[in-house]
Amino acid sequence: MTSLRKLSLLSLALCLGACRDEKLSGTASELLVRPERVNFGQVWAGARNVTTVELQNAARQPLDVTLSIEAPFEIDAARRVGGGELVPLELRFTAPRAGRFVGTLLVTWGANTREIAVEGLAVTPPACPSADCRDFTFDPSVGACVETVRPDGASCGEHNQCLTGGVCRAGECLGLSRDCSDGDTCTTDACDPAVGCVHEAVACPGSSNPCEVPVCNAATGCGLTPALDGVSCGSNDCVTAHVCIGGQCVTRAAPDGSECAQPTVCRGSGLCRAQVCETPAPHLLSPRWRYTPEAGHTVTFLGQVDELGNLYATETWVGTPSLVATQNQPMQGAAEDRAGVPVAPPQDVPIVALLSLTPTGVVRFRQQVTTECPGCVYGLWFVVDSAGHRVFFNAKGKLQARSTDDGRLLWDATPSDGIIAFDPRSDGGAVFSTSAPLLIGDDVVGVPVMEGNSDHHAYVRAFDRQSGAVRWQFHRKGHLYGTGVAANGELWTSSANCWAVAGEMARVSPAGVERQVRFVEWIPAIYGDDFAIGTTGGKLHQLDATLNLRDLTTLTSASGAAWPLVTGDQLVLWDAPARALRSVNLNSGVTAFTFTRLTAPSPDFELLRDGGVAWTSTVPDGGVIGAVNVRGEELLSCPLPTTVDSSTAIVRGRAVMQSGDSIVAYDVPGLDVEPRGWVTRFGSPGRGNRAR
Repeated sequence: MTSLRKLSLLSLALCLGACRDEKLSGTASELLVRPERVNFGQVWAGARNVTTVELQNAARQPLDVTLSIEAPFEIDAARRVGGGELVPLELRFTAPRAGRFVGTLLVTWGANTREIAVEGLAVTPPACPSADCRDFTFDPSVGACVETVRPDGASCGEHNQCLTGGVCRAGECLGLSRDCSDGDTCTTDACDPAVGCVHEAVACPGSSNPCEVPVCNAATGCGLTPALDGVSCGSNDCVTAHVCIGGQCVTRAAPDGSECAQPTVCRGSGLCRAQVCETPAPHLLSPRWRYTPEAGHTVTFLGQVDELGNLYATETWVGTPSLVATQNQPMQGAAEDRAGVPVAPPQDVPIVALLSLTPTGVVRFRQQVTTECPGCVYGLWFVVDSAGHRVFFNAKGKLQARSTDDGRLLWDATPSDGIIAFDPRSDGGAVFSTSAPLLIGDDVVGVPVMEGNSDHHAYVRAFDRQSGAVRWQFHRKGHLYGTGVAANGELWTSSANCWAVAGEMARVSPAGVERQVRFVEWIPAIYGDDFAIGTTGGKLHQLDATLNLRDLTTLTSASGAAWPLVTGDQLVLWDAPARALRSVNLNSGVTAFTFTRLTAPSPDFELLRDGGVAWTSTVPDGGVIGAVNVRGEELLSCPLPTTVDSSTAIVRGRAVMQSGDSIVAYDVPGLDVEPRGWVTRFGSPGRGNRAR
């Protein structure tokens, strides 16, 4: 081999080396990045979300790769990727707030750069509820608030002003009830969990003698005392005045300047001038308080109150529902793989919440009760069990029992469970509809249920108020009409087959025993202590405890009367054609008063504790509230600056109503609704078609 041969071999080696380097150089840029676009989808704000970005080196030599992306996205800054190696990297997204976020992931190796678009939509997690002895924290992995029970012995009750020495036991706060007795027989003592002890002055009954006034002695209680001499005891036409002298009502010549019309909350006294009663014009009442929900929310108040005067309404809006999962009952549809796999938040939906306000308009609680319930946005008919601190209502086919203290769910039940479908749809599915709950007796809540597509069966299913267990069931073929509860706690209802005249009247005891059944072509409208009142043949009739009808035509005018109210033996009738309001003794038939100066177009009435009547109505330029006493004398007639768009609740000197998008309250001193009887359009202040 000569030196020429050595030179040739060296040239070949250099050529081969150069060719191999050129091939490797050509593949060095072959770094694959997957995916080409990253979308985290919808996630919870504040939660850490992770997805994977893959780097694959298609070359034989290792590559040094740098990665960068702006916050709130994160990724490791550098990585060496070996020849032929596939490397997964975590791309992290933690949104600091709700909103849409976009970014660009830059992947650089050598002189090469790849851009990957990244985006994600963050939504605000739902607010978790709060409750004594139970902690709720939001868990983004299940997309819900997770409940944990506090250990036994932990202190509790800091938000319940009616509980002292509260400690947790098995998830419930137990302690001693706060003693609110003030030792004064002239006050009623109660406790409101939100404000503590509440002492209201006893409303002592008046006397048929207008010259006797009720008084209360802390030691002996209610009594009567003579009115001051000169106090008006009747009309004063500015010629003759009726005044009290020595406890008796006598007539005297009316002096100039004497009071001929008593002052009211919206008008000064009327005074006699030259034998003419001059009264100042009434002024507009100013609202005591107003509750207006935030933008996008709608509130519906239907006049429901409890014995303390707390108000109950519904508030609806479109938003993210509040979800709760417990250890024993996880959220339906929660992800099974919880190893860092995010659960997509629910989309915004219509939300219905139970809202409660104090008598002074302060929010006690606002608790979500259901979602996507089209009928619920128009309000829910509650029945309030004040003694049991519960409120009952139907929503989307379920009966819910909630606490009147904080709105938390105590139990729920499906009234149609266990009912046979006699008349299913063509596809085999059952058809059920439910009506407003009824308080029956002292410990049962009943729900009327109708089954059938065209041929119906009707039921009243009774549940234990404390536990929600089914207690009994009342069943009739056809429909139920005028179903309600008398003040003695009995269920009364009329029933008939489809398309037939209502006829079979039944009384059912609180234990579910049928006490009496009789065929009567008559439908009850309202209930008294142990009787019902309704119409048949266009005439008003009373059905007594023996289910015998009594014609009340003699108590009404020839033109008829609409929508009577009753408490005890007092029957109040509104004769719309004659524009006359009458109070009649149901037993004797004697008319206590007839008031004919009521000009409101569509009055809504309430019976008052003293035997008087109050009313509210919308008028062309706002609203009006008026009242008369037990003798039919006008107590007030006040214009309101707002319309009256719902039933009015008059409780302890305050009238509350809905006006447009707000709940509005007005001071009406001395007025208070009668607690027993069918005293409003919907029964007693607790509503729910009950007479007490």
